[in-house]
Amino acid sequence: MKIKFNEIEKTIEIKDGLKKQYLLMNVSLIFTLINSVLFPLFVLDEKQMEWMGFIWIILGNFSIVLFTYQILKKTASEKLNISEISSLTEKQVFGRKRFSLKLKNGKFRDLMEMKNESDIIKTKEMFENIGIQIS
Repeated sequence: MKIKFNEIEKTIEIKDGLKKQYLLMNVSLIFTLINSVLFPLFVLDEKQMEWMGFIWIILGNFSIVLFTYQILKKTASEKLNISEISSLTEKQVFGRKRFSLKLKNGKFRDLMEMKNESDIIKTKEMFENIGIQIS
């Protein structure tokens, strides 16, 4: 388990490499957005623009929506104060349990490294001992 509670600073430290993953995702979305604007303008001729341009418009809109969602609703902070955390949420996605921390500012911090049942039990016990509700 890569989640540790620092009693002195009243923080939770999460070491799972999510910050790099989010950075790479955001860079990829920005490149896709730039490409969806520049490719139809400079590469496609008028006949190709009718059907290929439509695909690039869809890709550009998709990358704008995902990038906005990443910025407004997700965080990749490795150090969180206990006062910032609202609850630990559990979801079932395709039959697998996914956990995330709901923050008081409305953002979520995904917990990616909880693979087996023992990590899940330890994490739930740790958050119950800290006083964070589990929903």
